[in-house]
Amino acid sequence: MKTIVVATDFSSPAERAMLYAGQVASTIEASVLLLHVYQIPVGMNDMPVLVVSTDELKKNAEAGLERAKKLLQANFGVDVQTEARLGDVIDELEDICEKTDPIAIVIGKHGASGVQRILFGSTSLSIIRHTSYPVIAVPDNWTKEEEAKIAALAIDESVEKLEIQKIRSIVQQLKIQLRIIHVKQEKSASLPVKNLVTELNSNYETIYDHEFVHGIDSYVKQNDIDLLIIHPHKHNIVERMFFRTHTKELLKKISIPIMCINEKVKRH
Repeated sequence: MKTIVVATDFSSPAERAMLYAGQVASTIEASVLLLHVYQIPVGMNDMPVLVVSTDELKKNAEAGLERAKKLLQANFGVDVQTEARLGDVIDELEDICEKTDPIAIVIGKHGASGVQRILFGSTSLSIIRHTSYPVIAVPDNWTKEEEAKIAALAIDESVEKLEIQKIRSIVQQLKIQLRIIHVKQEKSASLPVKNLVTELNSNYETIYDHEFVHGIDSYVKQNDIDLLIIHPHKHNIVERMFFRTHTKELLKKISIPIMCINEKVKRH
């Protein structure tokens, strides 16, 4: 059975992300795996002091997961598994995903007041950059109850580096219509997208805008897009700059869920 992994810290943004995942899972007949990773808090005086016992942390984590599970099942009737782990968030996410091969990891994204802060005190960019699986970041104010119908895939000049098979598989599993978009500041040579459009059974639109994120945001709002898909590259200095600036700004400013389809990350 297809699985969606939800990383939760039981905060309001995490609950919003969990409900989004439940909605998607119900639509595509997938199960949900709720993961909570906890760490041991240590007070620092002259000597490190354990603030809470590991047994108490585990007990609280399991209780929180059980409440979350009941909420999901009451709202969507989906199959829900839970797991509480002690450790590093990204390491545990990667490990559990290697075992379950999920469609995606879903995380909550705080709004403007804490734009980079994500679950467990980590950041959205850190989770996206260091996790090998697709990550969907859900805004904490996301309230749309209808199932997602239209996704937009934002591409740049590095068309040849797109993992087309992975994108096609995800789109098919999510049962969503796909549009391909490219933001340009001015008219120039067209991108070689004919094969891409054919293989993804999509259409292609060029957006002329002075600024990349503004162009994406305008398109999303004007076309009732439910999900934005991006594919950050990290091969050279130019692409690293794209990742750090565009991805960061998209997560900050776009008001719909964003899926980052990652390249395979080498774990050390």
